[in-house]
Amino acid sequence: MQERLIRLLEAIAGAASPMNASELARLTDVPRATIYRNISSLVDCGFVEVTDCGSRYVLGMRFVKIALTGKSDMHVINAVSAMMQQVVKTTGETGFLARYRGGRVDLIHIETPDNPSLSYIYPGLGPRPAHACSSAKAIAAFITPELREELLDIQPMRFNQNTITDPDLIQRELNQVRRYGYAICDGEIDEGVSSVAVPINVERLGAIFSMGVVGPSNRIKPMVQNRILPVLSAEAVRAAAAIQHCSVVDAETTNAEALASASAGLNETH
Repeated sequence: MQERLIRLLEAIAGAASPMNASELARLTDVPRATIYRNISSLVDCGFVEVTDCGSRYVLGMRFVKIALTGKSDMHVINAVSAMMQQVVKTTGETGFLARYRGGRVDLIHIETPDNPSLSYIYPGLGPRPAHACSSAKAIAAFITPELREELLDIQPMRFNQNTITDPDLIQRELNQVRRYGYAICDGEIDEGVSSVAVPINVERLGAIFSMGVVGPSNRIKPMVQNRILPVLSAEAVRAAAAIQHCSVVDAETTNAEALASASAGLNETH
């Protein structure tokens, strides 16, 4: 029984487009009546979902979440290392990669510049506050609402006079991040240090990863629009493709749909 369910999940995951019960029966060589029973069990536990048309099936959110959030840090880092290196090479600043897991955002990888004549910021690894760090803001803005609630502290810490701690202002800033597609930390943790991050949108889960750069504010702020954002946006698309093992075209579509959905949700609230 377990092997049959696994084969069914593999068939659904590997399909170029959602399949119906008859197609799954032919592919797996299992009677259609059995397919219906197995599908029903998988739907009940959230591993499979029925499409809008009501007769075709895709992997469920629960299964997708387990599969993607369960990837090891090293697996993700190896997948996006070339993109991180390109970000650092183009901007000349420290690059970072963050991920959501267990109700928090962690920086899991840092890529530093190799120019010995130029100082750089090393932010360190580990947890980042969703109200004050660009890496966590980019994730909090685009992740699914139920996961966003886990990220936002009821009593956020004030690091300095630049830190926003008012819940309404935090929500307003996250709305801005969804509207413009990137997040900024402007001295909100360490004065004189700024960072910029963009979401890495994963299909149907939103941004459970983000990537960005950090450096002295006097270097970061003047090149956000013309230099930093173009390279971050392009490499985030490639990173999404690498993490999901899909094509760059698929990742571009996923990112566009996620941004459009977020903008639509923002408009409904105003």
